[in-house]
Amino acid sequence: MNYFEIFNKVLMELNYRPVQNFENIYKTEHRKILDLINRVNNEVLASYGWPFLERKLYLDLSLLGNTYELPFDGPIIAVYKDNKRLKFVSTAHKLLSGELSGDYYSVSENSLILEKGVNKGDCTLIFETTNYATDEFGGVIKQMTEEGDASVLPMPFAEHILVYGTCLKVKANPSYPKFGFWNTMYVQALRNLLQKSPQTNECEPFISLS
Repeated sequence: MNYFEIFNKVLMELNYRPVQNFENIYKTEHRKILDLINRVNNEVLASYGWPFLERKLYLDLSLLGNTYELPFDGPIIAVYKDNKRLKFVSTAHKLLSGELSGDYYSVSENSLILEKGVNKGDCTLIFETTNYATDEFGGVIKQMTEEGDASVLPMPFAEHILVYGTCLKVKANPSYPKFGFWNTMYVQALRNLLQKSPQTNECEPFISLS
């Protein structure tokens, strides 16, 4: 389901009239709902180590040296050099100065740092993307802005998570007649997605009403 379809689903759940396109939107409430759809999407995707957010990046160290500016904003999950997993160390200056060498890596100012003098071999980064949406052509983007954009949450879970999660935020009042139903549908959709995304993780996905 794309951004426009999710938006109209939310409107109907709230007993509002659906719209024909984004160009005709002028109501402040409509703009608020569009923003909240993205907020729900971002909160859910950032709150758990979803396997479908993992990406790989292959580096040829003979072309890069020991410092590489990362082209992504997400956290690094693991780094492998010549099929051996490296250990993370927070003291990047020790790697740059040559004081510390061996199977280590660090990150400084959004750059990957390996031991001084590294100039050969292959390196593989596994990281978690923070591009939480796609455009109508399949390109990755930070968030939904156009009608044809879509969440990277897999269907059919995305529909219930975004529609009911947004409704919860719009009303944010447990005494509202449909609040209990929305909450039940939202929580169940998250549980179903979790069952399809096994992880050993202390965190659980959530949504705040603020």
